[in-house]
Amino acid sequence: MTSEEWKEVPTDPDPESDLGYEMEELTVVKSSTDSQLIFLPEHESQLGDEEFIVIHSDSLRDLRR
Repeated sequence: MTSEEWKEVPTDPDPESDLGYEMEELTVVKSSTDSQLIFLPEHESQLGDEEFIVIHSDSLRDLRR
């Protein structure tokens, strides 16, 4: 995406139509402690250093303890 295209993106963009993200199925694994959840892609080949998920800000937790 060029800087000009980025400037035209709405303030609250739709992840798929505005930003070109593709929704993927994730496997959700419950942690054995603290009721934490781990989200993993369906296929290991999809797991990379630059992967991320988009969640509501109320769902964010600081994992640095």
